[in-house]
Amino acid sequence: MPNIFRFICVALVFLSVSLFSAEELLEKGDVEKVMQQIMSRHVDHKKMSQDILKKSFRLYIDQFDTDRLYLLEDEVRPYLHMSRGELGELLRLYQRNNLIKYEQLHQLIQKAILRAREIRKEAWQGIAVHEQPQVEVDDDDPSTKRSFARSLQQLKTRIRDDLVLFLDDERDLYGAQTVAKRYEKVFENYDRGMKRKEDEYLFTDPYGKVLTQAESENLVVIHVLKALAKSLDSHTKFLKPSEAFDMRVRLEKGFHGVGIVLQEKDGKKMISRLVKDGPAERTGLLKVNDEILEVDGVQVSEGSLGDLVDKLRDKNESRVTLKVKRTSSSWGGEEEKELKVTLHREMVAMDEGRVDVATEKFGNGMIGMITLHSFYQGKNGITSEKDVRNAIRGLQKQGKLRGVVIDLRDNSGGFLSQAVKVAGLFITNGVVVVSKYSSGEERYYRDMDGKVTFDGPIVVLTSKATASAAEIVAQALQDYGVAIVVGDEQTYGKGTIQSQTFTDNKSTSHFKVTVGKYYTVSGRTPQKEGVKADVVVPSILTHYDIGEEFLESAMGPDKIKPSFTDPLRDIKPGLQPWFMRFYMPTLQERESVWRRMLPKLRNKSTSRISKNEEYQEFLKNGKDEEVFHDEDLRNEIEDHQMAEAVNILKDMITLESRYDQVDRRVAEQ
Repeated sequence: MPNIFRFICVALVFLSVSLFSAEELLEKGDVEKVMQQIMSRHVDHKKMSQDILKKSFRLYIDQFDTDRLYLLEDEVRPYLHMSRGELGELLRLYQRNNLIKYEQLHQLIQKAILRAREIRKEAWQGIAVHEQPQVEVDDDDPSTKRSFARSLQQLKTRIRDDLVLFLDDERDLYGAQTVAKRYEKVFENYDRGMKRKEDEYLFTDPYGKVLTQAESENLVVIHVLKALAKSLDSHTKFLKPSEAFDMRVRLEKGFHGVGIVLQEKDGKKMISRLVKDGPAERTGLLKVNDEILEVDGVQVSEGSLGDLVDKLRDKNESRVTLKVKRTSSSWGGEEEKELKVTLHREMVAMDEGRVDVATEKFGNGMIGMITLHSFYQGKNGITSEKDVRNAIRGLQKQGKLRGVVIDLRDNSGGFLSQAVKVAGLFITNGVVVVSKYSSGEERYYRDMDGKVTFDGPIVVLTSKATASAAEIVAQALQDYGVAIVVGDEQTYGKGTIQSQTFTDNKSTSHFKVTVGKYYTVSGRTPQKEGVKADVVVPSILTHYDIGEEFLESAMGPDKIKPSFTDPLRDIKPGLQPWFMRFYMPTLQERESVWRRMLPKLRNKSTSRISKNEEYQEFLKNGKDEEVFHDEDLRNEIEDHQMAEAVNILKDMITLESRYDQVDRRVAEQ
């Protein structure tokens, strides 16, 4: 898959923390301790091995030199091709908390960074302002991952090409004339972006200050733990504090702070957005593009964006005073003024990335389109289940709700418990998912409220990016027959369960670890194979190799016994009478009406898509990276896909009445 996005440095005050906050710094002796914690929970790997250590060195290199712009092939060979004897010695060193081999690799990386910086300076001087990029062909490596440069000259060529590509991207964004006027600034922006990652490996802060020995050791330990954790499987990860905080906010949809989003522009810390209903927005005193100068009387110009973020979300103080500079246009030119604003820190709820709702009229009612971006649950009472239920009730208040499209195309998961509850909105009672662990233990997750929020026609719209908890909902509703799945041929295929520590306030280390596999009520797992679409309506991702099947060390699929008739085997004997009386009589029955009409739904959809010239053009040229990178075109394709999902839903509504008539005639006979 192509490198889709180039990242701009934007920090949400609730999504980033400084590199070294109040967290205790890690030491070499912590590597084995943390790995023991992780492996004690892992579904397969219970102790360190030579194979895990061998893989960790490749991952250590990959996590630094992803694009192969730093290291040479002969430099990495000693770390990628160790003998069994060397690996045996490496294991013995690991058991003695000796990280000498990783430290040697880190020193090599530092030298490669300094070399790359010199090459970048030299290369930029020889690049013409209007030069167009040339694509390097790596004949010896047909895979999507580049091989390492075989010579210094090849490395120089790659770095030069990357600079030209960045220059071309800037021309696309700002225009050739603007880039020509700001030519040197373009290189400064490129170099600044590269140095953000490089500084961490050079043990310096963004302003060139050398870190202490303890801070430097902490960084090496973090890199080692990241490589070792990922060596266990594709979803086990160790996170540094800032990453763990990011993940926590995504899962809980809330944070403690003042509700502003920051962006660094040419070294200035600017407000790029005010969070809706947050403390900053409610005061009406701050505006987008205000530059933050001071926090509680302390200047922020010399600190990093992460340092500023850390100050803004300080839980020890309830108030914070900001000094900002505001630039405004007037008849006489630009005017600048400084002002001070005092804000109260509080729990701020995030509306972004929750639920979007749209409608389309149809007959004597309407069709609802509900987009759910993740499965979240916060201490502020926000949950994905409540948001979806409220969305449905809101639609029902507007008029007759004849059908619903649940859009999970960009939903990559979240809390398992929330997936169960969201699926439970559309069934009466019953098993939604079963988790199975390495010990053979099985745990049943049920919907038990006996209520259905909406029982009409449902389409679950998916793509290759639909993963994890989103796949549970799609497959469970498909299993029960209450919905049909529309989208790419299959979803991502992540059927494994991760336990995580970043929402645990008492945890001293941050990681997620694969502990088992999940199965929906049919006994199937989406692991590797994904959820199969009932009606295929391709997305922009259809041409790309995305999914669990393309990941290294991915587990394979298997099956367990179906649970449509709940066996209650995990229910204590004393509680089973209650379940038999109140739960079992209202188990969700398997619906068949939508399955029976699938041949007609597929034929109608195929006919419409074949006549849609714009959609056909996309299907023809979808592998073109320019098509992929064109945001307007991507949105247009997504609109076509949603429009077809709505058309399929209309077919379901129309055909339902005909099938009901046939069923009544059969019953009368």
